[in-house]
Amino acid sequence: MDQTTERLNRAIDRWRDWTLDEPLAHPPKLGALLAEGSGHAIYELTNRDEQPLSIVARIRRQETRSGDDPLEQELAAWQFASREGLAPKCVSIDDAGITICRRVSAPAQPVSAEALGTLCGRIHALSETLPRLDLRRAIDNHLAALPLAQKSEWQRVMGVHHVSEALLLLEGDTHYFCHNDLTEGNLMLHGDRLVAIDWEYAAMGSRYFDLAIAAGSRPAQEQRDMYRAALTDHVDDTLVRAGQRAASLVTALWQTRFAPTQAPCPEIWETRAGKL
Repeated sequence: MDQTTERLNRAIDRWRDWTLDEPLAHPPKLGALLAEGSGHAIYELTNRDEQPLSIVARIRRQETRSGDDPLEQELAAWQFASREGLAPKCVSIDDAGITICRRVSAPAQPVSAEALGTLCGRIHALSETLPRLDLRRAIDNHLAALPLAQKSEWQRVMGVHHVSEALLLLEGDTHYFCHNDLTEGNLMLHGDRLVAIDWEYAAMGSRYFDLAIAAGSRPAQEQRDMYRAALTDHVDDTLVRAGQRAASLVTALWQTRFAPTQAPCPEIWETRAGKL
């Protein structure tokens, strides 16, 4: 039995303590691996007849975010959001990074810009307070993990494209509860309700950075639709550009560190940044 399976089975052994709407009559079994990301994996749970249950197990494999206690911060944000129907409900959390939560499914069709913007707006409206997002610290941590020559080249292109000025604008913006990683793979359905998973990067921050991460490479018209759905009061074009520049850089540095085969080199990022 490998270490992951052993840890999961220890968590499953405490099934009587789970806060389920309908308690289980028999202990669940560990099923197949359903999905895995850069930092965690999700496993199916089955009944004694090996039929899937309406809950799954998520296990943390590695930290991809720095901070004093990133797991505690993530779980707090996740629980806040789940109480408002914006995330799958957690029924058990342990100190080893294993969470038992309601099963959700990937949308059969791409999520529309309006639906994504509406989800972002509902998240931003959450009244709870999280630690603040420190983009400068995140960027510095990514750069510190790179070889010196590569780090120097990234610092050069950051200076050319005035990243520091973009960060200053975002830091001066009003801070809201933000998910900060609403990429396509983190958008799920619970019934017909759009919800978000993977709250690892949730923090108080600028909505414009959060929206830029969520917008990703969507066409320009879809991005405009998404911003209008999320920011029903006013869309600040200067902050839109600042958010896009910061999000593009943070994403590129994260990929360089954790998913190098997907990462752009500094020169390619520089070309893209010139269009923002």
